[in-house]
Amino acid sequence: MKTIVINNKEYSYCLPNSYENTKILKKQIKQVKEKIRASQNGCYKDKVTKKGIPYYQNYPELLVFLESLAK
Repeated sequence: MKTIVINNKEYSYCLPNSYENTKILKKQIKQVKEKIRASQNGCYKDKVTKKGIPYYQNYPELLVFLESLAK
């Protein structure tokens, strides 16, 4: 698993160099999309962490990165 740092937070991802890793990457993309949807319309809308940061604020950038790997 490789890692990427976005706004001082570290996220793991898989390189799509095999069939299994491609499946894992697609699953990660799906999960990130669900979290973004939840933070915009669902249960995490207008919710912040104890530090005052909105939940999943880095996920749109992470989604762009993961989708660029999937192509």
